[in-house]
Amino acid sequence: MHSVQKVPFFILVAMLSLLGAASVLKSTGIFSIHVRETELMVGGAIYLHMVGSFTLGMLCRLASSKGIVLGLPSTALFVLLLVVLDESLQSQIPSRQFSWLDMTVNVFGVLLGTYFCSAIATVRLKTKANH
Repeated sequence: MHSVQKVPFFILVAMLSLLGAASVLKSTGIFSIHVRETELMVGGAIYLHMVGSFTLGMLCRLASSKGIVLGLPSTALFVLLLVVLDESLQSQIPSRQFSWLDMTVNVFGVLLGTYFCSAIATVRLKTKANH
């Protein structure tokens, strides 16, 4: 765990816990009204998915910069697995439904957030090297 940055990693864990709890609460009907109100506050569920997954992707890159597969750090691979698992399990819950759109937005958001942070880090390194 020597290549993991502790502060972004702990924020990533907290964010995963918050978003995971929101999904579980919505699935069980506990505080589901509050989760729905939060979705509406940001413009709808799809926007919450995008903002949440993009933020998770950025935190994945900030927590660990070492790429394993396609330049993705292990944290991003783990988060991708979790978002796919979460959406897939919704097909088994009577009060929820599986959505290919949500799945796509979650995966795309994590990838975009991770690669966005990588691009910024690359530009910063090149700028620093030129000065």
